[in-house]
Amino acid sequence: MIRLSALGDLVFATTLLNGLRRQFPKAQIDWLTQTGYAELLGTQTALDQVLDWDRHAWLRSLRQGRWITLWRDMRAFRRVLQARDYDWVIDGQGLFKARLLAWMAGGRWRVGPRSKEPGQWLMHTLLAAPGDNDARIAASHRVGLRELTGTDGEAPRLDRPAGVITPPMAANTLVLAPFTTRPQKHWPEAHWVHLITRLSARGFELMMLGGPADRDAAQRIIGALPASVRLDNRVGDTSLVEATRLIADCRAVIGVDTGLTHMGIAFDRPTVAIFGSTLPYRNGARAPLAVEWLGLDCSPCKRSPTCGGAFTCLQALGPTRIEAALLQILR
Repeated sequence: MIRLSALGDLVFATTLLNGLRRQFPKAQIDWLTQTGYAELLGTQTALDQVLDWDRHAWLRSLRQGRWITLWRDMRAFRRVLQARDYDWVIDGQGLFKARLLAWMAGGRWRVGPRSKEPGQWLMHTLLAAPGDNDARIAASHRVGLRELTGTDGEAPRLDRPAGVITPPMAANTLVLAPFTTRPQKHWPEAHWVHLITRLSARGFELMMLGGPADRDAAQRIIGALPASVRLDNRVGDTSLVEATRLIADCRAVIGVDTGLTHMGIAFDRPTVAIFGSTLPYRNGARAPLAVEWLGLDCSPCKRSPTCGGAFTCLQALGPTRIEAALLQILR
């Protein structure tokens, strides 16, 4: 399997991984990913081996014009992949770089999704895309699994990491995941302040997760909270695997369209997912799920917002609506 990034997409791709493992319990199944995600995938019992692609090293050589170094690295990596002698090489991404790596791996049968990306000729077979009305979580991987094996896929599932020590967590702890890579997917910070204040007053323990790049935004939210509100801020202070363990043990997750939110679904935690500029999944989880999305005419706009930075699709989703959704799924 090849799925290089990003975190949420890796979580969704476990639908394909676990479906293949159910269908072929004795198969050797490896996953090729890019540096930064190998540790997380290494906790998954359905995998035999995780292969780590150092994308940044190749890009440095490319940008610096070190063509001989790049060629040597590519040739060496190709030898590593082809030594595995794969029967199937499954591209779970549909990007040119994933198709190129699939071709480098060889394999008797290379298969991947249809997309607008170049390199379709590098694959033997292209899989159909899900229909426009398919709103299931990990819909593309469910469709791919059906074509590959004739079996239906389930919601993403992650194994709870073993051997990872995290502090004890209260039974009513909510994990908050406010941060992602694109501003048009962010719920307004003022809304988070209002929501956190209300949930704290209800007696919930609150924990906020995020990466090192999110520390400043986290501090802005914390700085606007009343002094009486308690919030366990772990933003930038946990590894990816540690964050995974915390999500696996929490009472529920509230977050935007980001990998940590999708992890809540993969660990069967009640989850409130806040969507705006991206097309939401609507169903297919095992645990209670509330997907909050206004469905405005301009949404989804993905990477090309037309609102001039107003982000009405998220601004108009008020904190009281998110609070009500949480209380409903906890009931």
